[in-house]
Amino acid sequence: MNIFQKEIISTEKIKELEKKLVNKEYNDLEKLIETSNKNILEHPAIKIIYASSKSLKPNSTINEKRIAYNLFLEVYEKNLHFKQALYNACTLSLQIKEYDKILILLEEFIKKNNYDKKVYEAIYKIYVTLGKIDKAIQHLEVIIKNEPTNLKVYSAYLFCLLYSEKYDQKDYIKHAFDFSKKIRIYNENEKKPLLIRDNNKIKIGFMTPHFDGNSIDGFLEDFLNNINKKTFELNAFNLNSSDEKSNHLKHLFDNWYHVKDLNDLELINFIREKEINILIDLVGHGPDNRLTIFKNRAAPIQISWLGYCNSTGLKEMDYIIVDKFIVQDREKNLFSENFLYAPEIWNTHKLMNEDLNISSPPYLKNEYFTFGSFNNFSKISDKTVMVWSEILKKTEGKLILKSSSQSKIELEKSIFNKFSKDLINNNQIEILEGQRDKMEHMKLYNKIDLCLDTFPYNGVTTSFEAIWMGIPVLCLTGNNFVSRCGESINKNLGLSEFIAKDTNEYIEKAIYFSKKPNFLIELRKNLRIKAKNSGIFQSERFAEHIGNKLKEFWQKKTDLKK
Repeated sequence: MNIFQKEIISTEKIKELEKKLVNKEYNDLEKLIETSNKNILEHPAIKIIYASSKSLKPNSTINEKRIAYNLFLEVYEKNLHFKQALYNACTLSLQIKEYDKILILLEEFIKKNNYDKKVYEAIYKIYVTLGKIDKAIQHLEVIIKNEPTNLKVYSAYLFCLLYSEKYDQKDYIKHAFDFSKKIRIYNENEKKPLLIRDNNKIKIGFMTPHFDGNSIDGFLEDFLNNINKKTFELNAFNLNSSDEKSNHLKHLFDNWYHVKDLNDLELINFIREKEINILIDLVGHGPDNRLTIFKNRAAPIQISWLGYCNSTGLKEMDYIIVDKFIVQDREKNLFSENFLYAPEIWNTHKLMNEDLNISSPPYLKNEYFTFGSFNNFSKISDKTVMVWSEILKKTEGKLILKSSSQSKIELEKSIFNKFSKDLINNNQIEILEGQRDKMEHMKLYNKIDLCLDTFPYNGVTTSFEAIWMGIPVLCLTGNNFVSRCGESINKNLGLSEFIAKDTNEYIEKAIYFSKKPNFLIELRKNLRIKAKNSGIFQSERFAEHIGNKLKEFWQKKTDLKK
C-alpha cells in the first residue's frame, strides 16, 4: 500500500521517509514520493527529504542535483527561517555551477540577519569562483572578526590575498605571521619524542590532499621517479578521503599512509612514530591543509614546496623551495622560511605527450590574431581585464578563455559582465567548454597565437602546457612569488622578450607580437624542443640537486645531534 494514499501527511509518515534517508535507501525513498499524488512535493518536509536524497546519493547526476537545488531554494523562499535549506542550496550551487539566484538570497540574508558563519563561508566561495576576489576577502574578514581562531578560514583568507591587486608581500606576510600565532601548540607530554638519528635511508614524507590527479602531479611524478632511491625512503601521507585516483602515484612511494581521519595530535604522533626525517608540505594554505602538524614540528626538517606559491608564515617550516627569479636574498624578511634554491626553476614538469601535434598559427587561416588564457577564472583580476581590453581594442584581435571552475553559461555571463565595462565587442571573446580529457584539452591550445598570463597571480600548469604546444606566454612581472612565476618560466626558456615590467609594456608587447606572425611561426616550430632542453623539463637535474641539498641538511642535523 502506498503510504501517500491519503492527502494529509502525518508526522509518522515523514519520520518513515526520514528513516529511509538516514539508512541511505535513496531509490526506494524517491520511488515512494514519485509514485504518490502530485501534490505531495508541496509539503516542505517532503521537499527537503526528496531534495536531500537527490543530492546525497552516490550516483547523483548534475540534473538531479539541479532539481534538489531548486527544491531547497523553494523551501527557503517560502520560509526564510529555514536556514538549512539555504545551506544545502549553497553547497549544490558550487557543484552545479549556478550562482545568480543564490547570491541574491545570500546578500539579502546578510542584510537582515545576525552573523552566520555558514552563509559567509558560502558567499566567499562563490565570489572566489566568480573571480570577485576582493568581495571574497571582505566576507572572509567578517568571519575572522567573529572567529579569530578559525584557522581554516584564515588560510582561505591568505590564499585569496595572493589573487588581489590591493595587497603586496609585506601585507601578506604580516597576516601569515598572525596566522602562525593562532595555531594550537600541543604539550610536549602529549607528543611522541622527536627522533634525530641515522637510518639506513633518509626518510622523506610528502603531505597533501592532492595525490589524485591534481595539477601538482605533473610536477611531482618525475621528481619521485628521479630522486635517489638508495639514499631516500619515500613516504606519502594522503590527506584525501580516497586513494582511488592516486593509484598512478602509489608505486613511486615506499610507504603510503591514508591519514585523513587522524586528528592533528594523532597525525603528529603517527609521523614521529614513522621516524620521518624530512617532511615536505605540498599544500600550504590551500584547502584541507594541515599546517598545525608543521607548527608542532612533526619532523626534524620541514619544507614547503610546489602546491603553494608563497610563505606559510610558520617559523617551524625550515625551508621553501624557490629559484633566483622567484625571490632574492634581500627578501628573506618577507618569508618565514629559509630559501632552498633550485638549480634553475622552483619546479620542473614531466614531459608531456609527444603525440600532440603542434598546428600552424591560427592567424594564417583566420586573418586575425588570437590571444588566449586557460587559467582559472579567479586569476583574471579587474586589472587583467582592463589590460586585455586595451589589447583587444588596439589589435581587433580575439581572446579565447576556458576555465573548469564555472559552467560555460556562468563563465560567459561573468566574463562579459567584466569586459562590458571596457566596451569590448562580445564577438572578440570566445568561451570554450572545460575538457575532462587531457588530450582534448591540450589540442585547444592550437586555437591560440599568443597566451596572455594573468596577474597578480600567474599561471603555472597552463603556462607549461602552452609552451609544450609551441605557444609563448606573455607575462607581467610582480613583487612576490605568485606574480613572478611567469618571469621564472620565460627566463629559463631564454624568452625575456615575453616579460613585461609594467602594464603599459605588457600592452605594447602584445600589440608588437600580434604584428610579428613570422617570428611566432618560427618560435612555434621550435619552442617544444627549446623547452625540453631548458631547465623547466629537466626533472632529473632538479631531483639530483634537491636530493643533494636534503642530504646535506640531514647530515648537518645528525652531526649537531652527535
